[in-house]
Amino acid sequence: MKNSINSILFGVMLLLLVTACSKDVLQYDTSVVKNFEIQLNGEPWSLNTGISTKPIFIYENDGEFFANYSSHFSFALENGKYKFVATDIPEQMIKSPVNLNDLIIPQPVLADQKVNLSAAIPYDSPFEEPLTMNILTRTGILRLKAKDITPDPSYTNIKVTVEVKRSGYKVVDETFIQEDMEVSRTKKTTSGGVNYTDDFIVFQTDEEANEVSIRIDFMTDDLAVVKTKEISGSFPILADGVTQISFNLNDADTPIIENYELLINGEAPTAKNQLTK
Repeated sequence: MKNSINSILFGVMLLLLVTACSKDVLQYDTSVVKNFEIQLNGEPWSLNTGISTKPIFIYENDGEFFANYSSHFSFALENGKYKFVATDIPEQMIKSPVNLNDLIIPQPVLADQKVNLSAAIPYDSPFEEPLTMNILTRTGILRLKAKDITPDPSYTNIKVTVEVKRSGYKVVDETFIQEDMEVSRTKKTTSGGVNYTDDFIVFQTDEEANEVSIRIDFMTDDLAVVKTKEISGSFPILADGVTQISFNLNDADTPIIENYELLINGEAPTAKNQLTK
């Protein structure tokens, strides 16, 4: 009986010792990520109190998805190599946990969603240096604005097709998928084009070869095309910028619209400022 009691006591002591050692190993092999900052286009950004959004995505060094965290709290990671990605709109940007090397954000065909993502930042645990995640807007706005004061009753719908040269954004190396594609949207008009305006969100162009071009179809209620016009030239799109084109929709006998006003971030472009903010 005495031997049995001693055996039980020894087993309990051994279990406590193993548990304590395991805790020590766990503490030794993990580090708390607490010294980090999130920026949005270079300006400090923080998640509003009470919001459950998780803007931080963490991937293992080989790209495998590891975890998604809120920025409200510190969190611990096993020591090793990771890559961090941040976005202020995670539900729109990263809808499912895929390998970082395969993560491509597509250009929406309706041109209705901005793309806000930081670089994939390598970081080693234990974390000795501060971590800064700068979320950058990778898209800009193409704004079309009619100057007409006289309506054209021959059409009731305006379909704009924007031809772009970039179909997606690859997060792992901050590159774009170079591929021709069309994005389009049809908008009802009850005023024959008077006061028409619409915004199209497309990837930044960066180079003249990537500039966008525009075609406009004028359609009836049953979407029969009455006429088609193109806007002469191609246009740069700046990251987090606005390229505005103001023109007349209803000028007669003008299949090519050449008379328009172009403003880039509120300024008339010159050879020097077309591709810079």
